[in-house]
Amino acid sequence: MVRFDCIGCNIDQVNKIIKMLDLSREQGEKIVKAVLVYLSTADFEKSNPQLMGSTWKIICNFIGDENPYKNIKAHYNAEMLKMYDEITGIINASDNKFITALKIAITGNLIDFAAKYTFNLDELKQKISDSKNLRLEVDHSNELYSKLKNAHKLFYIGDNCGEIVLDRIFIEIIKKEFPGINIFYGVRGRPILNDNTAEDARMVGMDKAATIIENGDGSSGTILSLVSDEFKKIFYDADVIISKGQANYESLQTADREGIFFLLMAKCELVAEPLGVSTKSIVCMEHKR
Repeated sequence: MVRFDCIGCNIDQVNKIIKMLDLSREQGEKIVKAVLVYLSTADFEKSNPQLMGSTWKIICNFIGDENPYKNIKAHYNAEMLKMYDEITGIINASDNKFITALKIAITGNLIDFAAKYTFNLDELKQKISDSKNLRLEVDHSNELYSKLKNAHKLFYIGDNCGEIVLDRIFIEIIKKEFPGINIFYGVRGRPILNDNTAEDARMVGMDKAATIIENGDGSSGTILSLVSDEFKKIFYDADVIISKGQANYESLQTADREGIFFLLMAKCELVAEPLGVSTKSIVCMEHKR
């Protein structure tokens, strides 16, 4: 169910595109009005990631480009790839490689063009360098480790560009720790915002670490009623699911199965407050059906 404060994120996304593409007043007005008409009749029983998917489709139809963030996504993927050796060095030098890789992967959730705050790459780099002092405000990492010990199949559902490099590094640590596990990596079926697609996943070498699975949908989260049969089968067959990011959390928090672990940064008060954490806190939380 969408909360009223979330509607502002849809409007903010329109404003970001208008400014980024330097659209005329007339062009911007048409997009804003079309999005407002859609939102005025939208089903508010749906989650905001699903509403954002429809909002994004309206924006892209107007500008004639289904992936306006393509170059920006590629830039952040490239920037994080430059840090690959440095990050793996930090993890390998730590006392607990699994926990350090997990915390760094969650910290990458900072990279989000749908969030209310302005993303700062230098801030992310600083947090990664200072990973030993990062604290999980909700910490079910031991439970995740225990579940992975006995797992044969892990489904890791990704979120945003840039952080996908940190997902790959975490997955590589998981494979070393649990060599018998078969890992799948879920991506969006169509471009939306700065979310990962199969193209982004291949760009950062995710295909070397996991089997890439497209979900067949263009929502900003994972809407189980809209994903492909293949994606849904892996979702329910997997022993453990790692769900990255706030949009996946918003859309999967009522999922009818256990074994899901939400790894996210709480980017707004509407998510942070129910979790009992402050904004920009990092969380590893086991889902209870």
